[in-house]
Amino acid sequence: MDISKETKKIIAENIYCTVATATPDGKPWVSPVFFAYDDAYNIYWVSSKSALHSELIHINPRAAVVFFDTHAPEGAGTAVYIEATAKELSETDEVAAGVELFNARATDDDFKIKSAADVTGEGVWRIYKATPTQVSFLGEGEYINGQYVDKRIPVDL
Repeated sequence: MDISKETKKIIAENIYCTVATATPDGKPWVSPVFFAYDDAYNIYWVSSKSALHSELIHINPRAAVVFFDTHAPEGAGTAVYIEATAKELSETDEVAAGVELFNARATDDDFKIKSAADVTGEGVWRIYKATPTQVSFLGEGEYINGQYVDKRIPVDL
């Protein structure tokens, strides 16, 4: 199996991912988000600027992202794990690029970004970008003392 190709396929076939952030004292917070991605597999999503995960990114930019098929039968699931640095986009060119990627993936007009004003200034939404620092694929595990243990395999995208 070409793990890099399979990793890219899992990302491409999902429209939601789960973003994990943490409070300054280490309390975890996870949020499912609709996402888009670019050629470098940076992950983009739109959230309310007052959402807890949005606020936490300003405090601690370290984030984790996971993609998986919730319908896979028991024991047959695959997943992609990304450790990332996340940020709210604010530079005009970054916002424009993020909006273009996000709108290319969104199909419902209620969730499309109509203009940069929707995700800047007085807009309630913001667009976020997670830049991968490490990517892993849920590979075939192994049995240790009769118990199955999953294995993460590092991947270069």
